[in-house]
Amino acid sequence: MKTKKNKKILIAETISDLLDEKVCIIPTDTYFALSVIADSEHAISKLFSIKKRDADKPIPLLISSLNNIENFCNIHNEILNKLSNYFWPGPLTIVLPLTGTLPNSLNNNSGFIGVRVPNHMFTLELIKKLNKPLTGTSANISGFPPSKDINVIKTLFQNDVERIIDIKCGAEELSSTVIKIDNNEELTVLREGPISADDIFKVINK
Repeated sequence: MKTKKNKKILIAETISDLLDEKVCIIPTDTYFALSVIADSEHAISKLFSIKKRDADKPIPLLISSLNNIENFCNIHNEILNKLSNYFWPGPLTIVLPLTGTLPNSLNNNSGFIGVRVPNHMFTLELIKKLNKPLTGTSANISGFPPSKDINVIKTLFQNDVERIIDIKCGAEELSSTVIKIDNNEELTVLREGPISADDIFKVINK
C-alpha cells in the first residue's frame, strides 16, 4: 500500500476480519504468518485445518508488548524483561508459563505459551490497534518450509483464508530463535535462529 490512508484502511479491514474469527495471512520480520485472534477456539480450529497441523503442536503468539499477555502470563520476571528489552521487536520467541486461561489448542495443555514481538512495522501497528495477541505460526502446510514469496503464499492459501496482506516480510532468513523460561526462571534454548545462545546469555549476565 502506497499511502498512509490505504494502510489505515487495510489495518481496519484486517482487524474487522480477525474479530469476525477469520484467518488472515500477515507479514513478519521472518516469514508470512497464519493469524487469528488468540482467544478464539473457533478461529484456531480453522487455522489448524488450513495448515494441516497436528493438534499436539503448539502455536506461538505475536504481540506488540508484554501488556498483551499480562492476563495469562507473569510478565514480572527479570530474565524476561532483560531479554524483551534487548531483543524485541525481533526474532526471539520466549516460551513462558501460563498463569491464566487460553484456548487449550494453542499449547496442547502444556501450561506454556510462546510469544514474540515481530520487527515489522505493519504487523506491529495492526496488533497495537487490535490490542489482542495473534497467532504467529508460519504460513505453510505442516511439514513443508515457510516462504517469503507472496506468489507461493497466494497459490497455497488464497482459497482458504479471508485475507492475504501483500506486503514484504522483513530481511531475516531464519525462523525465530526459541527459548523457554520455566517456573523457576531457568532458561533453555529450544531452537537457535538469528539470535545465538551466546548472545542470549550475554544479555542475561550483564
